[in-house]
Amino acid sequence: MPSSVTRSLRKLALGLAATLATIGGPAQAEPPKAPLKIFHVMSFDSPWRWTDGQFAGFKEGLGGDVVAEYKVFQMDIKRHNTNESKAARGLLARKTIEEWKPDLVYISDDAGIEYVAKHYANTDLPFVFSGANRTPVEHGIQGARNIAGVLEEEHFVESVRLLRALSPKVQRIAVISDTAAHWPPVIQRVRDRVLQVPEVHLTTIDVVDRYSTFQDTVRAYEKTADAVLYLGIFNLKDDAGKSVPYEEIQRWVVENSTLPEISFWIDRIHFGVLSSVTVSEQEQGIAAGKLARAILIDGKAPSSLPIVPTVKGKPVISLARARQLGLNVQSTELLTAEVVTEFQWAKAAK
Repeated sequence: MPSSVTRSLRKLALGLAATLATIGGPAQAEPPKAPLKIFHVMSFDSPWRWTDGQFAGFKEGLGGDVVAEYKVFQMDIKRHNTNESKAARGLLARKTIEEWKPDLVYISDDAGIEYVAKHYANTDLPFVFSGANRTPVEHGIQGARNIAGVLEEEHFVESVRLLRALSPKVQRIAVISDTAAHWPPVIQRVRDRVLQVPEVHLTTIDVVDRYSTFQDTVRAYEKTADAVLYLGIFNLKDDAGKSVPYEEIQRWVVENSTLPEISFWIDRIHFGVLSSVTVSEQEQGIAAGKLARAILIDGKAPSSLPIVPTVKGKPVISLARARQLGLNVQSTELLTAEVVTEFQWAKAAK
């Protein structure tokens, strides 16, 4: 029979274990039972893989255990692309926020930050963004206590290396973009990062606003460049001042340029860009959703959460464009990349 001392020690040990089990770690926050109201401002529009992928990723990052009611506002800046029309769309989004009174606002891409989130800086309404080409400093929201988010930084070095694997003779790269305000930071990052790839150099960086100028410039690259990096193509105007659909621009490039190209977004590959290590729209959304969960479920202050870029890129190759350019794609590239086998317009015509 155990001694009285042994019994006392055992009782003490059991009591201590029970106490430790109670206080052994912070309790996991339980999602609220009532639906959370989340207002999603798309800078662009839907259906579109980049926009829809971010939204789907956001829901995944927020967590399947969180009950949420969503209201979506599409700024649609491809069509509403003047500063006046963007401001008008932002005002409509803000009116909806005031009327609906969401628990959190999720913004995708820069226009929503500029024309919506910025107006609520340092208020009590939490905001989370993704797809930001411009930094919080450039947006004027640095240090705002109610705003958290995810930066979109391009995989330039990896994209160039993939391009050279497909077309080893590429040394001279031309860059072309429209005049949208979010492209200058991207262009600067390209300038900085090209130094990491000593095999290539930038021949020219052209910023144009007219579709006719874009066409003339791209044609001229045939004599001065080995490849082209296409950035902004959503804000090019025809001679009547009307925006030209980017799908039409991409198709023109395929039919009129013999130079291989890169860009940073997967939809461009479907419309004829040869290759890219793309920014993952899903990873952008997932990271934003996790920030929203930290705010809404775990009670974190938005300003306490780091604003950093996602790091995971996805190699994608247009086999249709490679064949058109006469490039022989090796099995090593095909096995490690997502492969697009036909142009989007050809697929849609079936």
